[in-house]
Amino acid sequence: MRLLDITAVAHRDGHRIDIAWSYPPAAEVSAGVAVVRGRHDYPATPDDGVLVGEGIGITTASDTSIQAERTYYYALFPFTGNPPVFHTRSPDDARRNRATAMATAPYGFADLLHSLLPAVYHRYDAERSQLRRFLELPGGELDRFYSHARAALGLVDPLWVDGRLLPLLAHWIGWHTDHRLPLAAQRNEVRSAPHLYQATGGARALDATVSRVTGWTNRTKEFVHNVARTNEPECQTLWGALRDSQGQWSEPALASVHFVHDGRSAMVPGPGNSAQLFYHTRRAHGWDIWAKRLANGVWQPSAPVVSRPGVDKHPTAAMQGDTLRLYWQGRAPGERIWRVWHAAQTGEKWSEPALLGEGGSDQRTPAAVADDDGGLWLFWLEQEAGTWLLKYNRRDATDWQLSTPAVLPTDGEHGARLTDDLFVLFHPGATVPKLWVFWARQEPAGPNQTRWHIVYRCKQGLDPTARDWSPIRRLTRQAHGDHDRQPAARAAGDDAVELFWSSTRLGGWAIFRNVLDAESDPPTWGTPQRLFAGAHAMRAPLALDTYAGTFLLHRSNQSLEHGRTASGATTLDHRYAGTTTMDIRARDRLALRGTFEDPQRYLYDTARETGRGRIARESVGLYLTPRTETPEEIQAAVSRLAGVLEEFMPVSARPVFITE
Repeated sequence: MRLLDITAVAHRDGHRIDIAWSYPPAAEVSAGVAVVRGRHDYPATPDDGVLVGEGIGITTASDTSIQAERTYYYALFPFTGNPPVFHTRSPDDARRNRATAMATAPYGFADLLHSLLPAVYHRYDAERSQLRRFLELPGGELDRFYSHARAALGLVDPLWVDGRLLPLLAHWIGWHTDHRLPLAAQRNEVRSAPHLYQATGGARALDATVSRVTGWTNRTKEFVHNVARTNEPECQTLWGALRDSQGQWSEPALASVHFVHDGRSAMVPGPGNSAQLFYHTRRAHGWDIWAKRLANGVWQPSAPVVSRPGVDKHPTAAMQGDTLRLYWQGRAPGERIWRVWHAAQTGEKWSEPALLGEGGSDQRTPAAVADDDGGLWLFWLEQEAGTWLLKYNRRDATDWQLSTPAVLPTDGEHGARLTDDLFVLFHPGATVPKLWVFWARQEPAGPNQTRWHIVYRCKQGLDPTARDWSPIRRLTRQAHGDHDRQPAARAAGDDAVELFWSSTRLGGWAIFRNVLDAESDPPTWGTPQRLFAGAHAMRAPLALDTYAGTFLLHRSNQSLEHGRTASGATTLDHRYAGTTTMDIRARDRLALRGTFEDPQRYLYDTARETGRGRIARESVGLYLTPRTETPEEIQAAVSRLAGVLEEFMPVSARPVFITE
């Protein structure tokens, strides 16, 4: 029902607004009205505000419990019967059955005017007060003028300004009002507009504009990170997951945004429920070694340990008694060969970095581990006469036991042919070998092709002079064309070794685990298991036993989520994926093609004139979730959105609309 002659007027006595209306001629006898008051917007339902008056056949209502110099919004809801049955309102009826008024206050201007008159007027007006009552006419108007003047102080406040003046306030700052929105939403837009203008050209401004114009949810994606570049390797950030006592893994969580392109981190247990992580990361002057502590399951801020010009990479660490010893490969500016460096921490203070040995040969990829007899073993690669050898030494409580480091003995035709990814494990079991050395090397896999494979060998005792090394054995392979790299092992009970490694067995790089029965002769492997399904690459696993279970650290090029807004809009940072070779077996990654989560790199798309060329540096994708399935309505909303976005996008950017 559409009511007629609706008025809302401030009463001259102040703190009161009178609302009046009339019924249409065809109204039923039992028709009534409920008057509901809103503070900043018109009530949408009879329960959405303060009930001012309700009754059958009433045509007036007075609102007295209000504050002066505030604008109030009244919605009239027709009903029939008792109890009332409210009519279903059309949008047009809802807009027409409304009234707005500002309450005034009595400031006593009539008394002020009367007091300014000469005393003789007061004498002759004392009995009947005719003059005093006459002055109430101009005094009441002056009260109203003064109330409006005081209310004008809030005309620039979007929260309290009269809703009818909001378009003028929006126009003042260059904002286009959407009159289809309720007043509360318009107020919020005007209040947020200065912040959006500051973010012009950013994802936050685009998401807010899409929400304002269409009411849809949007996810913004910059396609510049999907353009293939040959000099853009993947950037691997640090992630971690915990395996509980039931063998269940948690979802990987980000540990650090510091990225690398290769190598593995090192982790040692600390006092209490803590662990110390060491990793290399790129800084302005080169590559440095940084540390990060994990205490009670919470990562602490990172801090540099080795920060100097040059390149310092591939750290390894072990606790020897109360001393934490750190080794890494480094190269000073201008040098062409790598050397192994070391430093020690006792308490909170680190020693100055020093070279390992005095030779001038190339040394790389150190790997350290402590045994249960107070010793520390260090393995590293060293080049002599054009051949890479695996050398090792054991340090007791005072110094290195071998004056000349030992060389891993050869094993038939294979020898000690190491290439990369060296890892050393000490096993405390009484019936299994003490030292386990894992590495990856390239082996032939067809004409002019090689593949990475993991091999290992173990040492029975802790005497560095004893030649008690086992033969070289291989990790069981699934297919001849797979890559297996970056092994990391842990002792699994008294007679087993659990191995984690990265592999391309399912297409892209993923993390696998397997358990080796170390007591059998020869040792036998179980069934490999993939960890953490996903389309992104996972590399360089590292396992550590903690109080809460096995903590597995790894590196990944997974995209990072940023910019979650109140409307639920998000954007993903795809910079970490890099330009890599695509494996057609990676079906989960291929399935992401064209989606918002797609991190893959493609050749530059030149089809700009069609509006469908996405893969370009200037393209910004808006992944829209429509609230309607009608193609015509979707196209109309997209066209309306395209006309508005020009104000919030850089002139060099081009929007691409994608409906999900």
